Amino acid sequence: MEAYTPPPYKEKRPSGRPHRLTPEMRLMVGRKCAEKEMTMREAAKAFGVSQGAVNLCVKLYRNQGVNARRTERTKERNSEIDNYRHEAQLKDLKHEIANLFLENQMLKKILNTSQRRIKERGSVITPDNLAEFQKDAK
Repeated sequence: MEAYTPPPYKEKRPSGRPHRLTPEMRLMVGRKCAEKEMTMREAAKAFGVSQGAVNLCVKLYRNQGVNARRTERTKERNSEIDNYRHEAQLKDLKHEIANLFLENQMLKKILNTSQRRIKERGSVITPDNLAEFQKDAK
């Protein structure tokens, strides 16, 4: 049986341009704004980013980490990959079961044929043909 190997998973490149702030800086900006050390407007001017970016930093800080969104995406991707692998494995197992079923059917036919031939030849002594063998022995 030929083994099915799924095509390799290719990671997609993130869309859009890269962030201006490093993850550590994003946490720092989020902490300063969340703890009221700076306003969002002041932080945006000080770090050279938009107020929306500062707002996102605050949300990420409150959710405890920059990678909160990435972990969700990674979990989704991993579950998709696992699902794909399980489907391929299931397909392989179904093929193997089908092959074993056919092999079993062939073996049953061979067994029935050989038993029928033995009965026809009568080389085996059974209660049915015992009288015939006794006649030949006398």
